Amino acid sequence: MIVGGGPVGLAAAIALRMRGCEVMVADRARPPIDKPCGEGLMPEGVAALHALGVWSDCAPSSAPFFGIRFAEDGRYANGRFRGGQGAGIRRIELHRRLIERASAAGVTMRWNATVRLGRGSGAELDGRKVPARWLIGADGRESAVRRAAGFAEIAQPARRAGLRRHFAIPAWSELVEVHWHDAGQAVVTPLPSGEICVSAFANRPGPKFADLIRLHPELNRRLAGARPTSEVRGAISGSSAVSSVARGRVLLIGDASGAVDAITGQGLSLGFRQALALADALAADDPARYQRAHRGFVRTARWMARLMLAAGAHRAWRRRLLDALNGSPHLFDYMLGIHTGAAALRNLPLGAIAGFCARLSAPRFFKEGSEA
Repeated sequence: MIVGGGPVGLAAAIALRMRGCEVMVADRARPPIDKPCGEGLMPEGVAALHALGVWSDCAPSSAPFFGIRFAEDGRYANGRFRGGQGAGIRRIELHRRLIERASAAGVTMRWNATVRLGRGSGAELDGRKVPARWLIGADGRESAVRRAAGFAEIAQPARRAGLRRHFAIPAWSELVEVHWHDAGQAVVTPLPSGEICVSAFANRPGPKFADLIRLHPELNRRLAGARPTSEVRGAISGSSAVSSVARGRVLLIGDASGAVDAITGQGLSLGFRQALALADALAADDPARYQRAHRGFVRTARWMARLMLAAGAHRAWRRRLLDALNGSPHLFDYMLGIHTGAAALRNLPLGAIAGFCARLSAPRFFKEGSEA
């Protein structure tokens, strides 16, 4: 039984059905279920959906992107993915496609359902006990499954606010753009049908969406006069962790198992990879195998989150970093490969690292407003 019918819970259900398990998904909401997110899938997320038999249906409803662009005050650094491509897709459309695939795979889905959790691994659905060998919590950051099963959550730094809105304007870049400011960031993701998704993050709660966009003059100028196609929706961002993701017959996945800050763009992609690993582990009757795989997935993502948020807090250091990355495009490509799992940290090219460090320590590497 999987508690939580969002994209990651459905991905886990599909993966388990593909391995011959009987699966029930229960959620208190009723589709279509939307949730504020950046709506960009990294290449490894697209690959996981391919493995789940989902992506062939999703591809026509998505827009490809080929890397990441960092931008601030006329400074730019472009990194391209090493093999594969990312994709922008509306969250609600992705959810619909996953439901269709889960239904075709034979997953039992119970929407608008009341789930009650006893101590340990017991669960009731609409007042009836569910005889499940495994109980999987895919119910988000505030997971009721995690609390009921007694998982220990590790204290986390302050959470940030994230706001999302769509605009009827064609993407002006084949890269996802990340605009930087000391007070927060804004991320632009290409979507199909002449739309973009703009996510704005605030280091402190309170600012309105329009105020956050005004922090980024270039983005603010591009959005001037653009027609919004959705209302502003908000969510909490920030990293979190639990001491373990497997406890007896209960396992955690997605944000219930610990989240990485949304600035990494790894949320759904990380969850889809976890879904495949969880299915492999339970098919082998070895939940510890999932624990090991999960630890490997999140280690690099959390390291990248810490690095990006550290850069986000110091404008002078961030400018140096952008200039150094601009002058070391192949290193930026490789770092993106590490971020997406396409390259190994131990294989970082030493010459490129040396050149990057030299540029980072130089008083001024590029003139103001330069662009690669």
